[in-house]
Amino acid sequence: MILAKSIAGSILVLLVSFAASAQTSPKFVCQISADKLTLRVTITNPYDQPTHCQVNCHLSGSAPGSTFSSSCGKTVPGKAADFLLCEQQLPGKRPYGAVDASSNAECIKPVTDADRQKEDDDDDELVKKLEKEGLDMLKRLQKQN
Repeated sequence: MILAKSIAGSILVLLVSFAASAQTSPKFVCQISADKLTLRVTITNPYDQPTHCQVNCHLSGSAPGSTFSSSCGKTVPGKAADFLLCEQQLPGKRPYGAVDASSNAECIKPVTDADRQKEDDDDDELVKKLEKEGLDMLKRLQKQN
């Protein structure tokens, strides 16, 4: 029974970790100013609730063949459109090159009350199932002795 509860606890941690990490690819923009000195990063939160969003802008440098990435993230209000995550400038007033198509963004899917209740119900069912399997296994072992 202790083993069943331990296994159930481990599975619960994995389920919660997986649910918390579910993400989506939202609308975002990595925009270089006309003078090429400022990078402006905006994002749209696709969820009703506030959540953490991050944008990774992949850019070419001003020198031929040079590339680099610039990332920024923070909590974005629910359903916020074109929310300013950050504005950045390179040291020494160096200009940005171009934004690469491999730039990406993500917003973590918030866990709703309904999701939490379903997880709780699923957890209870799993614990009962594992307890039953553990007891059945114990009975089989006792019969063998």
